[in-house]
Amino acid sequence: MSFVRVRQHKLLSALGAIILLLLIAIVGVIVFSEPLTRWVIEDKGSKATGRPLTIDGPLVIDWHWTYTSIHAKNIRLGNAAGYREPDMVSVDTLEFTLKPLKLFWGKLELGSVTLEKPVVILERKTFEDANWNFPSLSGDKEKNSEDNVSDKLQINDRLAIRQGRIIFRDAVRNLSLDLKVDSIGDTPKQEKEYEFKLSGTGKLQGRPLSLDAVAGSLQSLRDPATDFPLHFKINMGKTRVEMNGVFNDPFNFSGVNVNLKIVGDNLADLFYLTAIPLPPTPPYRLNGQLTKNGDVWGYSDFTGEVGKSDLSGSLSYDVGGPRGFLKATLFSNVLDSADLGGFIGLPPSLDAENTTNEQQQAAAAKKESAKLIPDVPLNVERLRTTDLDVTLTAKEINAPNLPFKGMEVRFLLKDGQLTLDPFSVVLADGTVDGVIKVDARQDIPPMDMKLNFRKLSLNKFFENTRFATTTQGFFGGNLTLAGTGASLADVLGSSSGKTAIIISGGQISLLLIEASDVDLGEAIPLFLGKDKATKIRCGVADFDVKDGQLTSKTFVLDTNDSTLVGRIGIDLKQEKIDARLDAKPKDNSVLSARIPITLSGNLKSPRIGLDAEKTGARGAAAIALGTLLTPFAALLAFIDSGDAKDTDCHALISAAK
Repeated sequence: MSFVRVRQHKLLSALGAIILLLLIAIVGVIVFSEPLTRWVIEDKGSKATGRPLTIDGPLVIDWHWTYTSIHAKNIRLGNAAGYREPDMVSVDTLEFTLKPLKLFWGKLELGSVTLEKPVVILERKTFEDANWNFPSLSGDKEKNSEDNVSDKLQINDRLAIRQGRIIFRDAVRNLSLDLKVDSIGDTPKQEKEYEFKLSGTGKLQGRPLSLDAVAGSLQSLRDPATDFPLHFKINMGKTRVEMNGVFNDPFNFSGVNVNLKIVGDNLADLFYLTAIPLPPTPPYRLNGQLTKNGDVWGYSDFTGEVGKSDLSGSLSYDVGGPRGFLKATLFSNVLDSADLGGFIGLPPSLDAENTTNEQQQAAAAKKESAKLIPDVPLNVERLRTTDLDVTLTAKEINAPNLPFKGMEVRFLLKDGQLTLDPFSVVLADGTVDGVIKVDARQDIPPMDMKLNFRKLSLNKFFENTRFATTTQGFFGGNLTLAGTGASLADVLGSSSGKTAIIISGGQISLLLIEASDVDLGEAIPLFLGKDKATKIRCGVADFDVKDGQLTSKTFVLDTNDSTLVGRIGIDLKQEKIDARLDAKPKDNSVLSARIPITLSGNLKSPRIGLDAEKTGARGAAAIALGTLLTPFAALLAFIDSGDAKDTDCHALISAAK
């Protein structure tokens, strides 16, 4: 909470100077009259602070050697030049008692102090320009005054504040607060933990907020050896923050050890409070221990939920440098894939737990949209504000219809350059790993990715279908893409690169093969009866990508039953597909219509049809298959299970060399 940090030593310096003047003035009241005492305080106070200090109302001193009471009205300390209000501090009534004999030892020992309607205005225009800076109190004089304040001022009884007000304006953080301050009842301070209460409203980054707090005594506030108890709540929109614990130095928010609870609709909204860029999420709740030592905040052993996902871990946030630095280790036992949509610009799914009305509307709009690829722009400004090093590990991923198992991703953000390295996902008993980079230093950021697909199980993609028992084998490959854009849709729509996949060995449903060639003689019995499997000899899909146009160079699947050859074109910018799958059966089925399958239309809802054009040239694909596959020898490593030399792909490639 750096927005409450105030230059404590500046305020204490001013207080120290005023206390010294009070010592002189009160001793002088024994000899001189009240008007002279008033003049001494106002004149010396104004010169010491560089601001006009006035007592506009009565100054009444009831003198006794053992016990003296002082009553002053309308005390004002002027504001710094260039600020709107004429006064920085004003007090309607100040009452206090003191022991005069202590003055001879250079100490001001007070009994009770009462402030009625005090108003303090704290304002900052820039890092250097703040009204709590007192240039006239700088240097050694400032240090000496600060060091001696605790020795010279002591309140033995109680500080009471009635109808107090603190106004805080910070142009640096775009923060404004208007707080009411009051004492809590008349119970002696030693009988309760909290002595003051604060409440009020304000705005942070243009967003309304409210604050309620109870705080400890003045004695615990001024004594660094005494923990200062503080319990406060902040509500900003749907974000609710609650802190309860102790602060060793509340002026600078150091020596913090508090329980911190955060509840909200979207983790991304925490940016306004912390300046940490987080992805959009479903509603969340977190609970952990907040600490602060020097410039480093810590949030340790926190637990909670984000949507349907559990989340735990520890983090530190260093605010000492020109840019904040967040380091975190996060863990989830079960991570729901719907809760990860914000990383790529997707809203939470309609069935995501506790989604807000706004999120449900966004999800419904996305579902109705003809577009498949997310087009929500990345907020590059936020990525430029903070550096981070965050590792997220998920033991299990809940992803309906996709065989995810787990993941480990390290997010490295340095000077606006975001790198996901390693990016590793356990998928279909294999892995998808690589590196993803985004350069947010540019308003339209370039992005590139290099991913490897290692030994993915074909069977896992057909679980819970009738093809599960007849489809087996492993495939692998790689993908290299680079594009430019503020959203994933823009990046893919402008991308160039290549991708290739190879499969060797295993088996596939004969029904899938026969249906791809509309071989009614084989397909109808399989539909009506038990499916059979055909051996996969070799399969390769090789694509070039240029300016968002994905085009197949090679698409072949060779089985014992048929050789399938495909031609695929995808416009990633318009999200259109134009594909044709042509098969040459290796049997002599009389009912084989030999009509290729076509795929066209939008990526989100493509149309499947039949192409009745001439198919005489189809046989050439199988004849030159070995030569066709030769460039893909390097891909065999991605499916190597120790016997790659014995696979049909290896044999076909070797024979063609």
